Amino acid sequence: MDFKLEDSVNHRIATLAVLLKRQVFRIIAEKKLGITPDQWVVMYCLWQENELSVGEISNRTKKDFANITRIVNKLEKLGYVSKVKSTKDSRSTNIHIQPKADEIKDKLQNCWKVSTDLAMRGISENEQQEFLNILEKIENNILENLK
Repeated sequence: MDFKLEDSVNHRIATLAVLLKRQVFRIIAEKKLGITPDQWVVMYCLWQENELSVGEISNRTKKDFANITRIVNKLEKLGYVSKVKSTKDSRSTNIHIQPKADEIKDKLQNCWKVSTDLAMRGISENEQQEFLNILEKIENNILENLK
């Protein structure tokens, strides 16, 4: 049996991730918000719980520490976040969402919703939930293997 890349679950998921990111990036760019999907994900975490460390953001987004550090630095230059010394651990720095980020929150979330609606067109609620369940199992398998 020959291996076919186009039939590989790993390849199809990776391709889908790239396409989804391109689509939401295009929608965000059309609104001239000047934010990347990866930057939005970091701000989303901070909107959920402000003053997280880079490590906590890295864990929640499942992105590597160095990538989150780079994203946070860019967001800080753009005025969307600031770094604040932790009151719990003076060696640690927490990331704090700034009011400028709150000004575009609803617009960014709407972009994400539009992108999701486009991607899920013709897919029932039940199919979407089953897909999410399967993705969670795959994610858990990979996380377990990476330990």
